[in-house]
Amino acid sequence: MFKYGSTYKELRKQQEITQTEACRGICSISKLSRWENNQVEVEFSTAIELLKRINVTLDEFTERANINTEFELPDEIITAINANDVPLLRKYVQSRLDKYHTNKNILELKNILIVCNQLLLIEGKNYLTTADIKRIGSYLLHNTVWSKYNITLFANSPFLLNSEIGFKIAMRIVHNFDQVNDLNDNLAIFMGGLSDTVIAFIFKKKLDYAQQLLDELRKVELPPYFMFFDLTLTFLQKLIEYCQTGNEQPILEMFNKLIQLGCSRHAQILLEAFKDAKRIWEENE
Repeated sequence: MFKYGSTYKELRKQQEITQTEACRGICSISKLSRWENNQVEVEFSTAIELLKRINVTLDEFTERANINTEFELPDEIITAINANDVPLLRKYVQSRLDKYHTNKNILELKNILIVCNQLLLIEGKNYLTTADIKRIGSYLLHNTVWSKYNITLFANSPFLLNSEIGFKIAMRIVHNFDQVNDLNDNLAIFMGGLSDTVIAFIFKKKLDYAQQLLDELRKVELPPYFMFFDLTLTFLQKLIEYCQTGNEQPILEMFNKLIQLGCSRHAQILLEAFKDAKRIWEENE
């Protein structure tokens, strides 16, 4: 992990920290020197400690070093997701989790979350351990740089995280909206993740969290071409009201209007969310 020692060297020198000061108690000076000259790799845990020593977060370092944190799933796993191939998805998750539990590299979680989220929706089972969920929550809660990686990580987390942590993260994001890197390019992922978080709260019957987050989202000024999300936010409000009153007529009227406007595809997506929410709220009544 981390063939980006030259970037570390640059950051260290900017803060006038010597190699001896940076690596004391972590690794040898010779190892640090070789890493800084891109001659060797260092373990993820060592890199994290070295970054702490020069007061640089993992987020800041990945941004500065242009480390590729794109989400890239194997073609067979993408096919398995589309086909709801549970056995193959389980096998993939277990192998990736075994690797993550060995090296504790937070960047290993990126593809795991996508598939874990899918399995949760299919089976109702969360394959992440309590420690895994806690670490993801802590990482996102203390995040300082909303890069594309972090936005996507969050967007795939709302159903997996516990409600209290998910709410804190979502509210922190909304209140720091202007700090999102390349906002225009990432806005769809960003708003999609926040909208999914509202739905996750509804599914978990945490309507107070859902309403508070939705109220904040409605304050965000979206560009005209993001009408899709305006419709989604309106739908989410009607969905919350349905859960509170049991009256589904307003939400059905919205679906009819969308179909009349030629937005049948969007109406179908929202209808599926409504059916899921209705099923969950009718359970155990």
